[in-house]
Amino acid sequence: MKLTRRNLLAGAAGVAAAPLWPSISANAAAPLADKQAPSFYRYKVGDVQVNAIFDGSTTFDLTDSFVLNAKKDEVSAALDKAFLPKDKMTLLFTPLAINIGGKTVVIDTGMGGASLAASKGQNGQFVTNLVAAGIDPKSVDMVVISHFHGDHINGLLNADNTLAFPNAEVMVPAVE
Repeated sequence: MKLTRRNLLAGAAGVAAAPLWPSISANAAAPLADKQAPSFYRYKVGDVQVNAIFDGSTTFDLTDSFVLNAKKDEVSAALDKAFLPKDKMTLLFTPLAINIGGKTVVIDTGMGGASLAASKGQNGQFVTNLVAAGIDPKSVDMVVISHFHGDHINGLLNADNTLAFPNAEVMVPAVE
């Protein structure tokens, strides 16, 4: 826009008239949340409510043998094609909390409270995010463990070695 005497006078008149405009209050539509992204996602499957609860992630150097059925250069090419670093692997941990028939069932437990401090918050967030989703760990009726990797069983304990789900029955596969 070219600055002319006419534009300057029109702008000055608008500023001078501003106090005469009706006031509009700015009211927040929702209260402030104490956590920006609670890291959970709910969906229904029939009458069952599934809550995918984010526990965190871990990133490490891609090794030759990480993917058993592909060569490292093939994996690197696939990562690059997906706009990801070619020499790193990032794993995300997302256990489930399922509301079914009046019961709360947790499937796998994430990296655990001890990992929260050790990873500087990168993982071990499952219990915190479970609570943010409105699910009290004491209300969990059953924990189902799929297999005994750390990202599935370490969350059975809090950082102080107390039970994370003190009222839950824990179910594990017979082979474990």
